[in-house]
Amino acid sequence: MPLRGPLWQLALVCVATALAFSALGLLVASRARTIEAVSGLMNFIMMPMWVFSGVFFSANRFPAALQPFIQALPLTAAINALRANMLEGAGVSQYGGEMAILVAWIAVSFLRRAEAVPMAVASRPAQT
Repeated sequence: MPLRGPLWQLALVCVATALAFSALGLLVASRARTIEAVSGLMNFIMMPMWVFSGVFFSANRFPAALQPFIQALPLTAAINALRANMLEGAGVSQYGGEMAILVAWIAVSFLRRAEAVPMAVASRPAQT
């Protein structure tokens, strides 16, 4: 597969994607009380992304009413940014919207997780 865009921009997209999904995983893990619940919640979150994001087939095939939801998914933003960089040689300015979506997911997930941490720590039984 050819790489038409700058390598440092590809690395930037990869790091933003990794942070977005790490933040999402931490958010889910901080809300659940058992490992089984984490597994179920992650499946609940990841399955729509796999189906709708354009990993297996074009996301444009879905109805127009679903497009705002599909375009807001972090996996859709990551795929679109990677395709723009690698296949089209686009610069960050051309896929800045996708990067903004990834940064928004990072910020929202980490902020929501930070709110959940005191609650999770307070709900644990005291150790003797």
